[in-house]
Amino acid sequence: MRRISDDEPFKDLIVSSPARGVEREIAPHSSLKPQQFLRQIVRAALPLGHGLILDPFMGSGSTIAAASACGLSSIGLETNEEYFALATKAIPKLAELEPSGVNGNGSKIRL
Repeated sequence: MRRISDDEPFKDLIVSSPARGVEREIAPHSSLKPQQFLRQIVRAALPLGHGLILDPFMGSGSTIAAASACGLSSIGLETNEEYFALATKAIPKLAELEPSGVNGNGSKIRL
């Protein structure tokens, strides 16, 4: 987390809406977190960009996708075969989403 100024302390809350739209279409999982939120979390977890993000309950793979989008190393574990299959397909697509509203092939998306 980045301190805004010397006069304002760190925030202990990151405002985030539920995952919607294209993210939900890519990874229809009951506890899907938005990429915009997760990318802030993984950057905060490894502020110098060194280390490894571990997600022991990977589900849809959204945390692993966020780490990938931020250029960070990660490992995801998932015992549920259905969720693992979902994550395998969803991770590259979620990681490709750009906050600017355009993905790598020029298509409009929304984070």
